[in-house]
Order: sequence, then structure tokens, then C-alpha cells
Amino acid sequence: MNPIIPHSGPARMFLRLVLASSIVAFGASSIGCESTGEPSTPPTVKLQKDGDHEFRWGRFESASEYYARILENEPGDADALEMYGRCMLELDRPAEAAKVFMTATARRPGDRDLVLLLGEAEFQNGEYDRAFQLLRTWAIDNEDADAWLELAGFAMELDDPDTARDAIERAIELEPETDAAAYVAAADLAERLGDEALALRRLRQAYGIEPGNQSVSDRLREFGEVPGPTIALPPGV
Repeated sequence: MNPIIPHSGPARMFLRLVLASSIVAFGASSIGCESTGEPSTPPTVKLQKDGDHEFRWGRFESASEYYARILENEPGDADALEMYGRCMLELDRPAEAAKVFMTATARRPGDRDLVLLLGEAEFQNGEYDRAFQLLRTWAIDNEDADAWLELAGFAMELDDPDTARDAIERAIELEPETDAAAYVAAADLAERLGDEALALRRLRQAYGIEPGNQSVSDRLREFGEVPGPTIALPPGV
């Protein structure tokens, strides 16, 4: 059935106005529908993602700029603080990194990763006493084997074998019998001091914990040993 189209001038003009209004209304409703789609990504989230992408690809200067933009508006953003500090470490700017990690630890107290990063930044900045005190306090209070091993690494860099040995032995006492890192560190120290017998014993202990560790197996072969069940030794100091 065909619609009735008015022939008179005023009626025709009225119909055109009605049609025009309908088209405008339809267009506005369409735009409204589009605006109710997926919400846009918040600026901070996008900046963080962009910064993380640059960091993963080793573009630390570029990454730091993204994190800095977040911190301009949100100075207490702990995630941005951590990543900005990591960038500063990679860019060999440990003094700036230490300041940033100090702020970050205040925002996230008890975060062991931030504590270890702060210790590393202090050490790289030449603040050796502060770095040692920080890690030793954390390691004792939390019985943290990784913190002891980090401290041992610092001591070895400063040619302080006594402190390194003490820290490694504390790590061995705390480390679960599924991780050979402390025994490998003990072997490194023993080799450095020329004690090959102790180095071999530590490597055999490491092999007993992680027989699939290729690096440990290769080092045992360097000592003339053939990796296998009979070479393994039980853990312990």
C-alpha cells in the first residue's frame, strides 16, 4: 500500500520538516551508540604499557620518559616509581635510582624486590655501608636466602671473602633443598680462593639438588667428574 503523499505546498513542506527531523534524530542516536562502546584506556595505563614495552626492548631512556610522565601527575605511583628506578639503574644513574626506590619502598613497605633494588642502587652508588646494612637487616628479619646471596655478591665485588662466606653459609641454612643457587655461589667463592676441593664438594651438592642444571654439570666436567647419581652429595653446610 503506497503512502499518501500530500500535494498541497504547505503539507509537503511540513512532511519534509518531519523527515529532516527524523534523520537528524537518527544520526544523533547512532553517534550515541558508538560512544557507548568499549571504554578508552586511561592515560596512566597506556603510559605504563608503553613504558613497559620500551623497557622490554632495552630502550631505557625512552621508557623512563613514559614513567616520568606518569609521576608528573601521580608522584606516588609505586609501579611507575619502580620501573623508573630500574631505568635509572640500567642507564648507570644509581643515585637517582636510590632516591626513587626509597620513595617506592615508602609506598610499598615490605616489598622485598624493592628492598633488593634499593640495596643494589646504594651499592652501585658507592654507598657500601648503607647497602650492606639494608640487606643484612632485611635478610635477618625475613630469613631471606636471596638477600644473603645478594650481600655475598657485594662482598665478593669488594674482595671481602669473610663476609661473603658468612652470607653464603647463612643462605645455605635458609635455602630450600630445591634451589642450588647458594651452593653454586659457595663453589664460586671457593674457586676464587683456590680451594678446589671445597669448590668440587659444593658443585656436587648443587648437582644433587638440581641434576638437570646444565651449568653445574659442565663445571663438574671441568673438574674431571662425570655427572650422574653417584656424584651427588646431600645438602648442608
